[in-house]
Amino acid sequence: MLCVASLTSPRPVKPTIISRKAGNWVDRGDSPIPTLSRVLAHFFNRPLDDNREWLEEHANTVLGMVAADATEVHIAGYLKSVATEIATAAAEPRRARGAAITLWHIAKAGLVRDFAERVLRGEVPVNAPTEQSLSSWLKERLLSPAELEELARGD
Repeated sequence: MLCVASLTSPRPVKPTIISRKAGNWVDRGDSPIPTLSRVLAHFFNRPLDDNREWLEEHANTVLGMVAADATEVHIAGYLKSVATEIATAAAEPRRARGAAITLWHIAKAGLVRDFAERVLRGEVPVNAPTEQSLSSWLKERLLSPAELEELARGD
């Protein structure tokens, strides 16, 4: 039996940008891997169902590249190298660049959404300025004690 008090008592609701009823994978919180895999299947002319494992491997590579700050130019280079390796006509530069731009945006949308969720949950610490300047921090770590002393004297 449902207790009325449980319906009226305030319960903290965690903030989120994800809605399970949303019409697209980003807003539902789904992984970008299936979408990346579909684009790669089209680019490499490989049926998705027959090549799922191979496509997911490359989708994970693309996602990792974008997470590591790769540009669409890097993604295009990767696509061309894979196309050359498997000897397919997909290596045409214009086609690779367009696919790379598409893949980059898909991966970035998922990564940004995931980061925003972590921020909302309070898992990302606030950036606080430090008391020490970058130049003094670097001096302490890169210069020997003798060099620091010489620098302080102004020699």
